[in-house]
Amino acid sequence: MEFKPDPYRPVSRWRRLFIAALAVAMAAFLTYSTTRKSGVVRNAVRHPADVATCAPGQTEGCVGSMTAVIAPPEPAAASR
Repeated sequence: MEFKPDPYRPVSRWRRLFIAALAVAMAAFLTYSTTRKSGVVRNAVRHPADVATCAPGQTEGCVGSMTAVIAPPEPAAASR
């Protein structure tokens, strides 16, 4: 028994329109779903109500407090 490929059947006009409509709908959905703001993100941006912002000179226990930065020591001066 020899393998015979199926004859080529061109895609009908309605099927092409259906494929194009599905492609446009998928692109619109993906654009919408990736650019909309989620409710979780909107609520996370707000400061908590029970924690005050930092007063002048306050370094701990507030939103936006200072953090320690570890930096390398100053390099030695080049000799002449």
